[in-house]
Amino acid sequence: MLADTLGAFGEGSSVVITPERGLLLIEGWLNALRGDVGAERVRAELETLRDNLASGNPDGNMIRHLLLSMASHTSTLAGEPSAADGHTDGQLRQLANALRNFSSQF
Repeated sequence: MLADTLGAFGEGSSVVITPERGLLLIEGWLNALRGDVGAERVRAELETLRDNLASGNPDGNMIRHLLLSMASHTSTLAGEPSAADGHTDGQLRQLANALRNFSSQF
């Protein structure tokens, strides 16, 4: 899921992701995080983001807020022992940066 998301976002500043593509990524993450202790907050934010995108009238301010919050959580995860291998740590940091950059589009 991490590689798919990084591929979709790139560095995040000039990427175009349709709401439909966003919904597919979100569903993938919700499935990947199911049962993951400590991921409840991120799952809740993903669910809110999914519902917002699916509404047909997405709220840009809410999307920006959720993306920035998830970027913050992702940065925190990158520093935890479970992400101790350099590859995962680097990918999580890259994802956090891409989420921050992407949020500026809203």
